[in-house]
Amino acid sequence: MRTRGDLPSLLYEGLEFDGVRVPDILRAADSAHEYPMVDREPLDRWTHGRTTLLGDAAHAMYPTGSNGATQSIVDARALAHALARHDDPAEGLAAYEAERRPAMTALQRANRRLGPEVVINLAHERAPDGFTDIHDVVPAAELAAVAGRYATAGAFDADTVNQGSPYEVPLPVIG
Repeated sequence: MRTRGDLPSLLYEGLEFDGVRVPDILRAADSAHEYPMVDREPLDRWTHGRTTLLGDAAHAMYPTGSNGATQSIVDARALAHALARHDDPAEGLAAYEAERRPAMTALQRANRRLGPEVVINLAHERAPDGFTDIHDVVPAAELAAVAGRYATAGAFDADTVNQGSPYEVPLPVIG
């Protein structure tokens, strides 16, 4: 008789990497935990005095669509730009938050609608018994449309990325 405790090792039966048998490791563990897909509600503000948040600290969201790295980099550039354009750091922090927080709140909410992972659900609905080629289930044009919508929402689509930096700061002319 199998128990619920056997389930993790059964799911990985036969999986082995360089002589390490995954089911054996799971069976030897006291417990096995799943990593839940969680995020946080959008924050009402990121800046408190002379301290602000960026990246996942500011806008934690499901780990999909390259958001962790991409949005952290964009936040850092936006923050540097805002600070460079304002003599008063508090004004710079406020400008950074005013620019980035609305867009990231929208992206957090869009991420909850599954982002590009919607393809997994489409494949499951359309081919519950499996498939050999994803294009037999979800045509290439539909895959491109899903990816394109999400890239546009995150501002990492080709058109936005190729516009060049919106964060240029004119350097002072010396002499």
